[in-house]
Amino acid sequence: MTTMTLACGLLCTQQPATEKPTPILTADQAALQRANQRVKTLENEVKVLKKTKANKPAVSKPSKHVAKRKKVATKLAQTYEVTAYTNGAESTGKSAGDPDYGITASGVRTKTGHTIACPPSMAFGTRLNIEGIGVRTCEDRGGAITEGHIDLYVAGVAEARDFGRQRLKAEIITK
Repeated sequence: MTTMTLACGLLCTQQPATEKPTPILTADQAALQRANQRVKTLENEVKVLKKTKANKPAVSKPSKHVAKRKKVATKLAQTYEVTAYTNGAESTGKSAGDPDYGITASGVRTKTGHTIACPPSMAFGTRLNIEGIGVRTCEDRGGAITEGHIDLYVAGVAEARDFGRQRLKAEIITK
């Protein structure tokens, strides 16, 4: 044999395969294989997330001061029709000699800068922060006071007339 023949014989000789040939998969088998691989990938991601979560610093609880502040909150502001009233006959039908003159429906005396008449849905003692007015307390009712209406107590008729009828936002202050 010549060298050429020998070289060709070595190169052309079939060597036994060291790896098993990959079997041909059906479409369902291939889909199942991909799904299993995706499950393994997701399981690894979950493990990483659990480790990350375990390494996060603990969140401290809010102090008592912050917790108390959360309890004293306000409800969302609502727009009310706000008018003003006095103790006089023009507002209450009572005259200065009447024993109930200046006494609210809750039984306390009217106070400037404090008393408001509210609809029956608001309990006596409910405090409202009225836009441009400040905090007032629901202590009175009135026949014309319906839902969405607040009547602000003022000392004089002229002041009540000057106040007129205004649409203002008010927040109920909860305790």
